[in-house]
Amino acid sequence: MPFDDIPLSLISTQRGTGTGDRRMVNALSEVVVDALKKEAYFSVIKRPGLANSTQPPAAAATGRGIYAWGATGAIYTCFAGKIYKGASDLGATLAGSSGRVWFAETPATASTQLLVVSDGADNYNIETDDTTTQIDEGDDADYPTANQGSVAFLDSYLFQCQSNGKIWQSDLNDFDNWSDTGFLSAAAKGDPLEAVHGQRDRLLGLGTTSIEFYYNRGRPTGSILQRIEQNRLSFGCAAKETMAWVGDLLMFVGQSREGARSAWMLQGGEIKEVSDSVVNRFLNAEGTSLSSASAWMGHAAGQLVYVLNLSSADRTFVYNVATQRWDGEWEDAAGGSQFNGAYATQLNGTTYVQDASNGRVYTFSPTTYQDSGTTFTVTLQTEGRDQKTSSRKTIEYVELEGDTQTSGTATLEYSDDDFQSWVTLGTFDLTEERKRIHRGGTYKGKRAWRLTHAANTAFRAKRLRVKFEVEGA
Repeated sequence: MPFDDIPLSLISTQRGTGTGDRRMVNALSEVVVDALKKEAYFSVIKRPGLANSTQPPAAAATGRGIYAWGATGAIYTCFAGKIYKGASDLGATLAGSSGRVWFAETPATASTQLLVVSDGADNYNIETDDTTTQIDEGDDADYPTANQGSVAFLDSYLFQCQSNGKIWQSDLNDFDNWSDTGFLSAAAKGDPLEAVHGQRDRLLGLGTTSIEFYYNRGRPTGSILQRIEQNRLSFGCAAKETMAWVGDLLMFVGQSREGARSAWMLQGGEIKEVSDSVVNRFLNAEGTSLSSASAWMGHAAGQLVYVLNLSSADRTFVYNVATQRWDGEWEDAAGGSQFNGAYATQLNGTTYVQDASNGRVYTFSPTTYQDSGTTFTVTLQTEGRDQKTSSRKTIEYVELEGDTQTSGTATLEYSDDDFQSWVTLGTFDLTEERKRIHRGGTYKGKRAWRLTHAANTAFRAKRLRVKFEVEGA
């Protein structure tokens, strides 16, 4: 009898924006390379769970941003209209109670170390002793009001931008004061600005259909910035809310002047498109709802991921930087809707995740497989497979090649009608060394398989091995 070996590290192939075809949910691909043998071991593992850390507002509240500030070794969050250090309210009331807030910190060499929090209307300058000063046009008439929120430090200046293309700089080493001539217009393409972002010794101006790069030319008056003409990109940032970064690695959803969207990665001098046709379909289907997305980057089970929550689709897509591929989707523990985490930061090797709505901060725990005490489900769904023949097939058994656990099961289902309905074939006993389900029935055409695992335990598997016989062979 022949075998059909089906890898469980799956790349999504959904048609349209549905849930049929190949799909991987609440899992991560893991690749371990043996440099001596020049071999790679591929497997799929359950994503880490969300372990309760704090609830700063002590009640449900909209999560708007989170940041680990090394100068104090503390986690700062914005929930609704308040800023918190750990679980302590810093006393400032934000201008609005919704929308992403942005963070930037002065370098350790600055005369006064600050964490700047911006909500697009005002800045909130936090000192290491938690003194918080609100800055707006009432403090300085030249403060850039109605700005885009994003903030960046470069060479002892604070930079912010407005949608009309102006990139503003604060006074030198003075982040409370601004000059009416301290700006540059990003006008090469004439598109509205979405955000500014600092990377190495450059400042990026991300427009809606173009991206420009600037360096410090050191002018004594006006803006210190000079455009690097040859570096300009002919696509832009579709929505600033999709921006997320770790160190010099920035990811975001970009768009062309014609409006076509895809995901991009920018690291140092290298820029590359990283999304595939499946992800692009969802991005384009979001329409104007993309402005309500949220995104973050952080480490999960030792791997750096970009997590993109789409509002209209109510889906979360995950890009694995290590494997350079989209590792399917993450769902909340209730299933069927986007992942709970809206934003994330890292401190002392731990990833902290902010919930979108319940006021909580979690740690992304490598040994917890629940979200805030509720078990989530891993789903590994294959494409329809016909074993290269339209003849009737009889399944003798299906074997799961995966780690042996101290307890637990995994359920196997199949669909013979193109994902319209599912039949439970049986459960694998994960405590057994040889995990098999016998007597899989017969079918003609294609059969898809769906494996699910729901328990507060680890899970790692490599493939399904299907032993079958073709009628008349």
